[in-house]
Amino acid sequence: MTAPCHESAGAPAVVVPLVPFPDAGCAAACVRAESFITELTAAVSHLEQVLEVGQTPARFLLPNGATVTEAQLCLWVEQHTARAHSLLAQITAAYTD
Repeated sequence: MTAPCHESAGAPAVVVPLVPFPDAGCAAACVRAESFITELTAAVSHLEQVLEVGQTPARFLLPNGATVTEAQLCLWVEQHTARAHSLLAQITAAYTD
């Protein structure tokens, strides 16, 4: 079941995040009570769960029960992985010492 992830479909797919994230400009308005360590621990736990689910047929299921194609899934993962790398780079830069 390996298909190339860079297939080109007729029209570009619109990727909508399953969980909305706040704009970078609203940092002061979006301050939450959780600690940095609590949030980072939860994020790592979620990534571990994603890794497990990503190796099952459930990886193609949307929260509403609809499914996506392998090409759509690859595009979605690519876009959100790029965002995760960007956020991790920002976090890492803040704690270089």
